[in-house]
Amino acid sequence: MKWFSLLLGFMLLAGCVTTSGNNNNGIERLAKSDIDEVIELHQQVVLRDLKKLMFKLYKRNPGLRYDRELRDIKASVELTFSRPFNYNYAEFSHIRRPTDIVRLALDEQYQGDRILAFIVGLRRMLMASYDNNTEFFYLTTIDQQKLYNSARNIEIAAWLLAKSRDRQGQLLILSDSLNDEKRNLSYQRLIGRMIATQDNLAEIISRKTGRIIKTFVVRAATVVFLPI
Repeated sequence: MKWFSLLLGFMLLAGCVTTSGNNNNGIERLAKSDIDEVIELHQQVVLRDLKKLMFKLYKRNPGLRYDRELRDIKASVELTFSRPFNYNYAEFSHIRRPTDIVRLALDEQYQGDRILAFIVGLRRMLMASYDNNTEFFYLTTIDQQKLYNSARNIEIAAWLLAKSRDRQGQLLILSDSLNDEKRNLSYQRLIGRMIATQDNLAEIISRKTGRIIKTFVVRAATVVFLPI
């Protein structure tokens, strides 16, 4: 099948993801097709990279972390990802769209933990691209267009992260190195992997189902998040 080569290539690249912790019983295994396991693998990979991004951003911006007096960075990140993706943070309870939480993180007027908001917004947006499922079975459907749109939204979020500044011209969240620092593109590489993961799965699903993906060119001038 055409999508199998894409699957094989991705599984080789994502070999560091282990499944030994999954205690699926025989019935659950029978209820899953190969494509269901591919979807779950992609989801695990993109969320793992999002978790790494949160750790790196907190390390780069230690003063932004809301719980820095209570726990270390690793514990803070673990706490965030141990909570359900739709955990009811009071400061985001009035916000309906995940991408609006991302925008809030990079609003100069926002006084909360910008990195928490950025990651929570991206995590909810990514989960929406998987129809908020964490397991996939024969009758579970997934939309290749949502996956594709989520990849473009990560691009937009990355652009906002790199460009959003306060009135004094200072970046609201530091990521890749500033002009006078040793060049560090690890954030770009990590975000690029997340984009590739979503795009790869969108292509696999498109080839599997025969449904065409409607493509878009992300333009920095508009900075409009795509619907999920």
